[in-house]
Amino acid sequence: MFEEIIERIQYYKKLGLNPLALATGCAVKVDLLRVVYPALRTLREELEGSGLSIAPREDALTFRGEAEEIHRRVYQLGSNCGISPNDIRSLSKGKTVYAVTVVQVFQRYADSPESFFEKVAPVYKALAKTGVSVVIGKGHSILTPFPEDEFALFDFIPHAGGGEGFTAVNNDTIHIIDPSQEPGDEKQVSGAISNSFNDVFVLGAHKKLRMLPVLNAPSEDLLDKLWGNVKRFAHRYGIEVVEADQPKRGRLLMGATAVGYSDKALPLFEDRVETGAKLVITRPMGELAPINLYLAAIIDKSLIKDLEGYGIEFEEVERAKDKAVELISKPNIEAASVIHKYAPETPEEFREDEHVAVTTDVTGPGIFVVKELAERTRTKIKLHRIPLLFPEISRVATKLYIIPNSTSGTNGPFVAIVPDTIVSDFIKDLESRGLEPTVIGEVIERDVEPEVIAPVELREYVADQRLLSEFTLA
Repeated sequence: MFEEIIERIQYYKKLGLNPLALATGCAVKVDLLRVVYPALRTLREELEGSGLSIAPREDALTFRGEAEEIHRRVYQLGSNCGISPNDIRSLSKGKTVYAVTVVQVFQRYADSPESFFEKVAPVYKALAKTGVSVVIGKGHSILTPFPEDEFALFDFIPHAGGGEGFTAVNNDTIHIIDPSQEPGDEKQVSGAISNSFNDVFVLGAHKKLRMLPVLNAPSEDLLDKLWGNVKRFAHRYGIEVVEADQPKRGRLLMGATAVGYSDKALPLFEDRVETGAKLVITRPMGELAPINLYLAAIIDKSLIKDLEGYGIEFEEVERAKDKAVELISKPNIEAASVIHKYAPETPEEFREDEHVAVTTDVTGPGIFVVKELAERTRTKIKLHRIPLLFPEISRVATKLYIIPNSTSGTNGPFVAIVPDTIVSDFIKDLESRGLEPTVIGEVIERDVEPEVIAPVELREYVADQRLLSEFTLA
C-alpha cells in the first residue's frame, strides 16, 4: 500500500505540486499579508479616481439583489493582457460590473509586493481604462512553478444595484484535497467545490446556487473525469453549473466561482455585537492534521514508531484522515440553512437579541479566525474551549512539528456570534441537522482594542509562535 501511495505522491510532484505542502491547506496561495495586501494598497492609490475600485478585504463579494448574468474572461498577466474595452463595455450594458478573480502567478513574482504588482497591475489598469465602473469584490491569488501557466481569470457580474435579498459570490481553487488518492477520485472535486462555497454558505446564502467551475488537468481523460465529478456533485446538491472558459494551461487545478442567494439579510452586523454574546462553532475543527500526519508517516516510516510511542496506531491516523477527507468533501449547506433561519428579513430589522450578528468559517487559519472576529467587531473575546476533530492526533502532529497549526482546515466549520437569548435554539437546530455544535467562547467587552483570551492548551495544537502571540493565553 505504501508503495502505491508513494508512487502517487511522485506523480503529483511531476505535476509541479508538493503534496505535503498541499496538505497544509493554503500552500499554493500567494502570501496575503506580506505580498498581496501591500501590492493592492499601491494599486488602489494608483487607480484612485479611475473607474475601477478594489473592495476592502472580504471573504466574499456581496450585493443587494440577484446576479442575473455572469461573464467569464481569461487574460494573460503583464502588459499584453488582451483586455478589450469594447468587450467590457458590451457586457456591462451601462451597469456597474462586479468581478471576482483568480490570478495564477509564477512563483518568482510572488516573493515581494513589488514583483507581484508588476505582474497584476497592467490587467487592473487596462480594466480601469475601459470607461466602465468595475468593482473587484473578491480576489484569489495562487502560485505556479511554471511561468507559462500564468493567467488572470475574471468572472464579471453586471448589476444595476438594488433588488430584493442578497447575493454572495466567492471563488477558490485547490490543486488536490487528498494526495494519497487519484486526482480523479470524486472527493477531490467535491472538496474543492465545497471549499469554494464555504464563504457563501457561512453567510446563510444557500438558495439559487450556481457555480462556474475552474478546472484544469494534464490530460483530456482526467479533465473529462473531473467534469463528470463536477456534474454529479452539482446534481446531488441542486447547483446549476454554468460552463465557462477555462485557463487551458494543462496543469492540475480544481475549484469554482460559487454563487448563492439569500432572501434575508446577511450576518454582517459587526457593529451590533453585544457583551455576553456567545461564540458557537458548528462542529469540531482541524481537518488537516490527520492528512498531514498520514502523508508524513507514509514518506518517513520512522514516524510510525514515534506514533506508537504516543499510543497511536497508524491505522487510527488513516481512519482519521479518511474521516477528515469525507468532511472536507461535503458542503456545509445544513449549517447555512440554520444561519439563514436566524437572519433578519432586512438589515433594518436586525435585533441584537434575536439574530446571528456575524459569522466566519474556520478554514486555513484555524482558530485564528476568532482573533479576526475580534478585530472585525472591536471586541474582547474569551475562548473557553478548542474543540478538535482528533485532539490526540492534532496534539502529536504539533509535537512532532508535522503541521504548524493543527486547528487549521479546508472547508471547515462555521463560527457564529449568537446572542445568549437564542443560543439554545440555535444549537438545537444545528444538532437536528446532524451537526455537533458547541459554545466555544463569549464576548466579554465591546468597543475595545481587539483581544482574544485563549486556554493555555492552545500551545499543544499550535507550534507557530507568531500565531500564538496573537492570543492572550490564560
